[in-house]
Amino acid sequence: MKSTFIYVSFFVFVCGFLACNSQKIENDKSFTPSDKKSTKETVDLFSTMNTRMEKGIMLGHQDDLAYGNKWYGVPGRSDVKAVCGDYPAVFGWDLGNIETDSTYNTDSISFSKLRAYIKLVNKIKGISILKWSAHNPAINNIGIQSDSYSVRMILQNKSVREKYVTYLDKIANFFKTLKDNDGNYIPIVFQPFNEYNTPGKYWWSADQCTLTDYKKIWAFTVDYLRNSKNVHHVLYLYSVQADTTVNSFSNYYPGNEYVDLVGVSLNLNQDIDPTGKMYVQTLNTNLAIITQFAEKNNKIAALTNTGLEGIKLPDYFSNYLYPIVSQYKLSYVMFGKNTWNNENHYFIPIPGHPASEDFNLFSKNPRILTCKKIS
Repeated sequence: MKSTFIYVSFFVFVCGFLACNSQKIENDKSFTPSDKKSTKETVDLFSTMNTRMEKGIMLGHQDDLAYGNKWYGVPGRSDVKAVCGDYPAVFGWDLGNIETDSTYNTDSISFSKLRAYIKLVNKIKGISILKWSAHNPAINNIGIQSDSYSVRMILQNKSVREKYVTYLDKIANFFKTLKDNDGNYIPIVFQPFNEYNTPGKYWWSADQCTLTDYKKIWAFTVDYLRNSKNVHHVLYLYSVQADTTVNSFSNYYPGNEYVDLVGVSLNLNQDIDPTGKMYVQTLNTNLAIITQFAEKNNKIAALTNTGLEGIKLPDYFSNYLYPIVSQYKLSYVMFGKNTWNNENHYFIPIPGHPASEDFNLFSKNPRILTCKKIS
């Protein structure tokens, strides 16, 4: 009787174990990029970004290799590395101006250099996030727009749509030049139409574009790149400016078939929030929203842009930011750029800055992943 009981117990255990693992395998199968034709390298990147969140949060910096505080175009230089001894794990770039055939993007980086930086990032096992600060094809201007129907014109006006398609052709052509030494396409993250909920900032902002039209232009863009241009080495990032409601994030969401990562952006503005209390509260609320949404929809969550310009709170990284981000399952946190031509515009401290020691401690935290920690 005793041996029978042991056998039955073991059988139940095995069945339970197999059921659990079967479910796990099924769940793993469902966690795939939205593009069902994604290259193997892109599938691997998506999977790696997901599993790496168990280890920690990757540190990102905008334009890190290209320039920094009081320097421009010095090979191998990095303001992040200058302080903590390592490169970031994630690098942010902007594709703005590519649609106008400009030699330089909106951050004064030549597209030939940008291509080289992305290849270098891939070589050191880092990840490139490519935002697109696109010109308005409806009125051929960038910045605050007076035309409230630019997106609708793209969708409904043939000539405007054809012009927008030429923009996408140039995006696709650039993407297709991104190959490693073995000739494989380098997987990247593409961030179009970001921060729709910042009033008046972009021609796709919510005050100038309806919910329906926003979803349509997003779908049109992704479908064109995938189906007409055969681009399949891209993960798509939907990111919004921090708000206080779930609806502000989910209402404009383009749909699971068009999105791989979800994110939120929030800087600490001491002009309106001198103590940082509002920043901490808002960040906490928004990260809770996007991480819950990501888990429910099999997406990857990230803090896509944050920081304190000038870092006037020397303990910003360890006492304001880390206590919040450490509570959530995030892929990366991206800090704003350090400009070479405005010494007061920086989000990463340089050696000797009052916040440099705090940033160094932040980056050395085992849960904050710089480049060497992910390779």
